[in-house]
Amino acid sequence: MTGAETPVPVPPPPSEGLSPAARRVFTFGLAGLVAALDQVVKVVVDNVLPPWGTTVGPLFDFQRVYNPGVNFGLLSDFPQVVIVATLVIGVGFAAYVLTRPPQRWTTIGGFALLLGGGFGNLVDRFRLGAVFDYLNITPFVGYLNLADLAIGAGVILLLLDAMLRREPG
Repeated sequence: MTGAETPVPVPPPPSEGLSPAARRVFTFGLAGLVAALDQVVKVVVDNVLPPWGTTVGPLFDFQRVYNPGVNFGLLSDFPQVVIVATLVIGVGFAAYVLTRPPQRWTTIGGFALLLGGGFGNLVDRFRLGAVFDYLNITPFVGYLNLADLAIGAGVILLLLDAMLRREPG
């Protein structure tokens, strides 16, 4: 490669051969699996975690934490606002997927992780009145759960997908 040539990012392949309806089904089906897995993991952690919690190695601290707010307990005094905002955001993403089915596997995965994680935490809010968090990863501050990790991974996937699709120039 000479100095004048610039590498061109290669976008991920489209989910070829799948109809828009099939792409919607994959997205919502994977989201349902993520939400279900999140709920199963929360039940398992709640049943096996000692009352005083536990530490696994130097990185992982497990405790039962019930967070009625969002990250770091923000908006804890306004749980209804958090529920409404979560519903509005979730309905917005779901409407987007319904009207513009994701084209590539990265966008299918990204939206599935976002929707599944959001729904998993929303189930907690209705069932428990707060989100059940249980994991702190050192050196980070604050507890999280599988749904939170799914949401973060979904955002990263969608950002990577958008960067790979960008036109050079």
